[in-house]
Amino acid sequence: MQNNQGCGAGPVKQALAAMLAASLLAGCATSTAPDYRPRLAGGTVGYRDLQLSPNRFRISFSGSTASTRDDVERNLLRRAAEVTLASGYTHFVLSNRDTEREANFYGNNYPYGPYSYYYPYRSWYWDHPYWNGGWQSTTYSAYGDIMMFTPEEARRFPNAIEALTLLQRLQPPVPVASATPP
Repeated sequence: MQNNQGCGAGPVKQALAAMLAASLLAGCATSTAPDYRPRLAGGTVGYRDLQLSPNRFRISFSGSTASTRDDVERNLLRRAAEVTLASGYTHFVLSNRDTEREANFYGNNYPYGPYSYYYPYRSWYWDHPYWNGGWQSTTYSAYGDIMMFTPEEARRFPNAIEALTLLQRLQPPVPVASATPP
């Protein structure tokens, strides 16, 4: 007599494994949601633009705690290129540029926990970051002024950046479909 108890278990396990893998990949894709968006009133993440003259803007970008300094500076450049093209220019020069780091500390300063006078020994519980001085979150903000130029004007500025070329380099690569027919 043949045992058929495990007959459907293989496909079910495979389907569950596939669903788990897909959800993990989707989670990775959404957990690092891009911070690149207009900063809303009262918001702390995103970009802002201020037009100073017909061919000058002050731009800024603030990242979340998940953003690195490199991410914030890259997004500042991206925004500079987008503002340049939207304003009808092709090149820009970034000046008065700076990136600021803000560190926030959370927790408390109990060296051995709140009840150290009751428990003079140090246990694994007190080694948790909350009791052991807390933890830190870091955010970065970058700002700069851009002056925008037409191609003819840009020839006079050797450090002028071509906005379209920069945007193409900053864009994530588009996945290429397989060349083999189905």
